[in-house]
Amino acid sequence: DEVLGATQTLSGRAGMTGTLTTVYRSPTPLHTPLRFRGWITGTERRKIRTAATLHAGDRLCAEATATFISIDAEVFMRLRDEREA
Repeated sequence: DEVLGATQTLSGRAGMTGTLTTVYRSPTPLHTPLRFRGWITGTERRKIRTAATLHAGDRLCAEATATFISIDAEVFMRLRDEREA
């Protein structure tokens, strides 16, 4: 969710997670450098679709997709401030 959330901000719009699907492809090893890659796969009105992968070296450990729903920046700031309080 963190990687996909950071990715959706590249759209220039604030958004909240609507759906999140993770498929684990292989065990993720401990004490190993990990590489996350995220990208926007599309937008449609208020929906921002993203995808991501997690690799340990050449090993694909997980894939994820998410749909974020964009919200007004003022609403986003209010929700953020309420959460921090």
